[in-house]
Amino acid sequence: MPVVNATIAAIFEQIADLLDIQGANPFRIRAYRNAARTIGGLGSDVKTLLEKGADLRDLPGIGDDLAAKMREIVETGKSVFLASSVSSCKGQAGFASLELFSEPLRAPSA
Repeated sequence: MPVVNATIAAIFEQIADLLDIQGANPFRIRAYRNAARTIGGLGSDVKTLLEKGADLRDLPGIGDDLAAKMREIVETGKSVFLASSVSSCKGQAGFASLELFSEPLRAPSA
C-alpha cells in the first residue's frame, strides 16, 4: 500500500486526538495538528522528498521527533507511537466514540 501525504496527515491527526483524550500538553497536541496541515498542504510527496535526501526538519513545524515519525510511516506504512497510544487509551472516557481508530488506515485510492 503506498503511503501518501494524506495518510501521514491522518495518522498525525489521530495521534493528536489520542493525546487530547489523554490530557497531554496542548502544545504537543497542536504540534501534531500543525504538522498534519503542513504535510497535507505539501506540493511534493513526503516519500519523494525522502528519496531525494531532503531534511524533513526543514518543513515548517517539523522537528526531530515528527520527522522520525514521518520517515517511519513512509517506510512501514504505520506508526508504532499511534498503536501504543491506542492501547494506552482503551477504557478512557471518550475513546469509544472515536470510531476512526477501529480500522487501520488505508491510503486513498488514486
